[in-house]
Amino acid sequence: VFPAPADREKLKSCLSELGEMSNAFKQVLNSGMEQLVATVTPRLRPALDIVATISYELSEAEYAENEINDPWVQSLLHAVEANATWLQPTMTSNNYDSFVHLVIDFVVKRLEVIMMQKRFSQLGGLQLDRDTRALVSHFSAMTQKTVRDKFARLTQMATILNLEKVSEILDFWGENSGPMTWRLTPAEVRRVLSLRVDFKPEAIASLKL
Repeated sequence: VFPAPADREKLKSCLSELGEMSNAFKQVLNSGMEQLVATVTPRLRPALDIVATISYELSEAEYAENEINDPWVQSLLHAVEANATWLQPTMTSNNYDSFVHLVIDFVVKRLEVIMMQKRFSQLGGLQLDRDTRALVSHFSAMTQKTVRDKFARLTQMATILNLEKVSEILDFWGENSGPMTWRLTPAEVRRVLSLRVDFKPEAIASLKL
């Protein structure tokens, strides 16, 4: 179609410029998206600050009470809805999905930090599992892209915190992990185990992970 070498070179040059323009547009879009998220996330902080005050050293009565009166998940999700969903009509579906995922990144990172500072009973581990499932369910409905992987570390923390005894982790670790890919390092697994009020440090230290 373009037999002349000069024409082919001109076409290559045009394609190269198009590629550069495309990359430039992507950079502008990414920068704009980050700025947008930066205006939204401070509005979520109060709901996340509440999480820091919630106890996960739960008795059966407290666990049952949480089932009736959710301590923080719904207030956080309400804050997300109030500050995010109104933007959906103004954005393409791809851009909105990207925006939601950046919001999720912020939420998950903060939750991981908060949870690592808590102490847990076994029922507290079950509570964290319930909370994480509720978040996954809600955010899944907000975006067309899968969100489950975003919550993988929190989900795995909940699994660890819900164990009957320290050695049970070996049923899920290494060759026994099955289809699950661990997102927590061995050091992080030990740290999460140490959050359980009833797990002995020496049992955790003796684990071969």
